[in-house]
Amino acid sequence: MSPTYPTMGEDDFHELLSYFRALGEVVVFHEPINPRGQNSQQCLTAAKEAGYDDVVEELQQMQDSHQCWVEYALEQLNTVQQVAAGFDGLEVHSWPDNELVRSTSGQLRSKLTAMQEAVSPESFSERSKDASPEQSELARDHESIEHLI
Repeated sequence: MSPTYPTMGEDDFHELLSYFRALGEVVVFHEPINPRGQNSQQCLTAAKEAGYDDVVEELQQMQDSHQCWVEYALEQLNTVQQVAAGFDGLEVHSWPDNELVRSTSGQLRSKLTAMQEAVSPESFSERSKDASPEQSELARDHESIEHLI
C-alpha cells in the first residue's frame, strides 16, 4: 500500500484494507509518498496525464513545502494505523521516511523510530503474532499530531 497519496483519507484506507483482508493478507506494508523520491515525480506525471488535478495540486504542494509534506506524512501514518486497528488480525507495517524522522523531535521522533525498527510480523517470524506496539497510531486524533509537531 505504498505510496499513499495526499488525497486519500480514512474511507479510502478502509476500502484498501478491506480488499487486502479479503485476499487473506495479515500484513500490509504502508509508506506515505516521499516528494524527494523518483516515484513522486512519476506519480505527479501520471496524475497530470490522467487529469487528476486534485492529486497534482497536493503532490506539487508537498514538493514545494517540506512542512506540508511532514504534516501529510504524519497524518497518513496515523490514519492508516487507526483504520487498521478495526481489522482483527490485520497489521499494517508502516515505514516513516528517514527525513520525516529527522523532521520531528521528542516523543514523536521516538515513536517514528520505533516504527522503523519494528520487526515485521510475517508468519515465518519466531515472535508472537500480537500486533506490534511500535506499529500503532501516532496520536488519537489529528489535533494531537499537530501538537506533537
